[in-house]
Amino acid sequence: MYVMSKREGLMKKRKTWIILIVVALLLAAGGGCVAYRYSALTDEPLEPTLQTATVTQGDIVITAEGSGELVPAAEQELVFHTNGVLDEVLVEVGDQVQEDDVLARLETDNLERAVAEAEVEVELAQIDLADVRDGPGDAELANASAALRDAQVELVLAQDAHENALDSNLDAIVDSRKVEFDWWVGYYQTQKAKYEEGHLSQADHDWAMNAMISAQGQWNKAVNDALAEQVQIENRVTQAQNAVHQAWEYLQLLESEPLTDTLTRAELAADQALLAREKALANLEAAQLYAPFDGTVMEVAATVGKQVGANTSILTLADLAEPLVRFWVEEADMSNVAVGNGVNIVFEAFPDTVFIGEIVRVGPVLVTVDNTPAVQSWASFPSSSQEADLLSGMTAEVEIIAAEARNALLVPVEALREVSPGQYTIFVVRPDGELEMRPVQVGLMDFTNAEILDGLELGEVVSLGEAE
Repeated sequence: MYVMSKREGLMKKRKTWIILIVVALLLAAGGGCVAYRYSALTDEPLEPTLQTATVTQGDIVITAEGSGELVPAAEQELVFHTNGVLDEVLVEVGDQVQEDDVLARLETDNLERAVAEAEVEVELAQIDLADVRDGPGDAELANASAALRDAQVELVLAQDAHENALDSNLDAIVDSRKVEFDWWVGYYQTQKAKYEEGHLSQADHDWAMNAMISAQGQWNKAVNDALAEQVQIENRVTQAQNAVHQAWEYLQLLESEPLTDTLTRAELAADQALLAREKALANLEAAQLYAPFDGTVMEVAATVGKQVGANTSILTLADLAEPLVRFWVEEADMSNVAVGNGVNIVFEAFPDTVFIGEIVRVGPVLVTVDNTPAVQSWASFPSSSQEADLLSGMTAEVEIIAAEARNALLVPVEALREVSPGQYTIFVVRPDGELEMRPVQVGLMDFTNAEILDGLELGEVVSLGEAE
């Protein structure tokens, strides 16, 4: 938008007003002159001419002008707060929506499954916590006692089996196989000597050697079987001892009060399950995009079926019900721009309609508009009071009412004599023609008139000074 083209128009208006003011002053000076009697003789000096004005009643308004455009009161790009695939968009550009309306959704199959799983985990954790807090029932205690007795019986049986293993016939078998092996070793040595002397065939020698090797294998097998039986029996005893210890500890735990750390762990597990469920529900809720305020859909940017992230713009929503006018005024007029000052707004599209509003915000820093420093401000107005279709971006001329006084006593600014900063006097022309210097209290002042708050009365004549 070329804003400063409006500003150039404003400058032309100001020049026109200045010219009109000058002309008015000249006319007032001509009409307000009081001629004193002077000599008709050309050789006598002329008496001085005093310019005067009458105290009048009227309005004085301090204004500044600017130009700008219509903008929404609020405009926001809406995004999801989680990642996913866009499943549907429920609105189109131009649709009117209400706060908290659902505008779009992500695919939720995985999110719903996560919620269901989290619900199960919460129930299980709460059951465990209740069990820890309530302690065991009679049946549970009875089962624990029975388990301890069973473990103790198994330990006795395992120990008996271990004692019996010490007297096992496997040891006798080992000894027998050792005796047989030793005999075959001696036999083989004899046959080997005969073979080396040439009194025994190769076949008989080999047979004796194989028989000795076979006897050694039988002996080794007997030894291994005995060792395996010993390890098995010892393992059984160890397992039975561990089972007794565990059964005893479990029974003791049931019969005692819940341990602090046990209760704490159960409570922590329940809390963690609840947090996990809340997160799953939050993720499911985040899969729906809600309207943060009443407004109009300005743009739909995302495509259904596409992956979107937490920073992906889905659509743009704007509040056009009570729009604002963002406008700029020159730096020189910044003293006239303040929050609460009234404004008269005329849109280029509706040149015969004046919207009355007020400034609601003033920018904290100057901005540059067409290479010119300017004050940026925003004004609100009741757009519903006028039958006009206003569209965002419309250009407007803005008149700022910085101050005003209605039915005030007015004198021309030329009548003021500043005796000290902010302190003024005025020469009042008395009925006898004499001048009376009178202090006055001055209110608003523009290029032409000054408001007199105290010190003058309506209809009095004041001096503007001698004509040159």
